[in-house]
Formats: sequence, structure tokens, C-alpha cells
Amino acid sequence: MNKILYKTNQNHPQIKEYKEAVEKGKQSYHVLAKGNEWVVKRAGASKVSQVFGTQSEASDYAKSVSQNQGTALFIHGVNGRIIDRRDYQ
Repeated sequence: MNKILYKTNQNHPQIKEYKEAVEKGKQSYHVLAKGNEWVVKRAGASKVSQVFGTQSEASDYAKSVSQNQGTALFIHGVNGRIIDRRDYQ
């Protein structure tokens, strides 16, 4: 699988928050597009947690997991960019 690199603004507040969270060891979950499916993946994990047919289903599942575990949730758009961030800590 080829990785698609997207140019991001490294000074964007959401990007800065994400980098700070990673540096502090804060756990987070991500909703990502993978082909025609949407996956939920814990940051740093090599495998996905769950696979869904829609972004909405994946977001609902990830929200539930993030709330239960007290972690941050990042929802990405089709292009890979973060479109929403929620913190349940």
C-alpha cells in the first residue's frame, strides 16, 4: 500500500495539540478512511480496532470507546486531514 502524503500547516492549532498530546503520551483514537471503508485505530497501533461502512458509524463507535477510556478522538476526512477533535479526558 502506498502512503499518500498531504501537506499540512504544522502551526495549525489542532496539529499543535495533537503533537503535544503525543509527546505527553496521551492516548488517542482516530477515524480514518481506508479505501471504501472507515476504520477506527488507536494511535501507535499497527492494526485497526474496527472497520465500518460509513464515517458516521465509525465515529459513533470511536466516540464510545474514547469516552470509556478517557482518551482524545480525532476524526479525519477522506483526504486524511483532521476535521474534528474531541477530548474525553
